[in-house]
Amino acid sequence: MSNITIVIIAGALLSTLYFAAGYWRGVRNAIADFRNGKDDQGTVPQNGHWAGIALAFLTSIVSVVGIGYAPWLIYVGPFLVLVTTVGVGVAFFFEKKIELSPEAAQKEQNRSH
Repeated sequence: MSNITIVIIAGALLSTLYFAAGYWRGVRNAIADFRNGKDDQGTVPQNGHWAGIALAFLTSIVSVVGIGYAPWLIYVGPFLVLVTTVGVGVAFFFEKKIELSPEAAQKEQNRSH
């Protein structure tokens, strides 16, 4: 097995663990938010993402076309996947942790007894 293959496999394992940890945190926050009784939808910006979309599109085009010019660029794809996975995992950690309100904690305790 080549060194690059080992690096990609190790990176895949680490990025998957980081993503899973972030996802678990996001699920716990969503459940706590639901149990707190908040129905806050929040505002989601409908624009302002074009730069990120263009960068992702351009990067994928360059990596696919680049393979024809430099065979070592075949490894760009797996690294882009690893970076994306870690980026999504990081996004879950930007949200502050939501704690159960005292009322929701009391309801939860009453349900379990």
